[in-house]
Amino acid sequence: MAITRLGGANAITGIIPTSVAPGQGKILQAVQGTTATLANFTSTSSYADTGLSASITPSSTSSKILVLVDQHVYFSTNGLSLKIVRDSTDVLTPPVNYTLHDNDSGNNRFYYPIHFLDSPSSSSSITYKTQGILHSSGTVYVQGDNNHSFMTLMEILD
Repeated sequence: MAITRLGGANAITGIIPTSVAPGQGKILQAVQGTTATLANFTSTSSYADTGLSASITPSSTSSKILVLVDQHVYFSTNGLSLKIVRDSTDVLTPPVNYTLHDNDSGNNRFYYPIHFLDSPSSSSSITYKTQGILHSSGTVYVQGDNNHSFMTLMEILD
């Protein structure tokens, strides 16, 4: 290896030894989707899109995708659940006991976190999104009032 000067900055050129080349468990790429667009859902019988999504194209069919979600939610005395959808396939639907619920009649604003490691077996572009459902009467809002929701996708070499 040699250090050469490129455009006013030092750069290492040459072959990267396998001891420092990416290997199993390494992050190959990371992308992030974000939205501040207000959305709401009122259904207790079907999931609705929250407006949060991100897309990634894995470099290998053996790669895994780590999905990290921080979904801003706002509600009063309503229970809710969020799930992750890959393209049109549900990949994480929490059981009913994995929900947020608060009997406080005040307004609740916070971030609903979800962390999930997916094995999509694809090297084509994939879009992940979140969907929400209400567990009791009322309305749940996501985003809005300059509150952003975030989805980070990381390709992990397997």
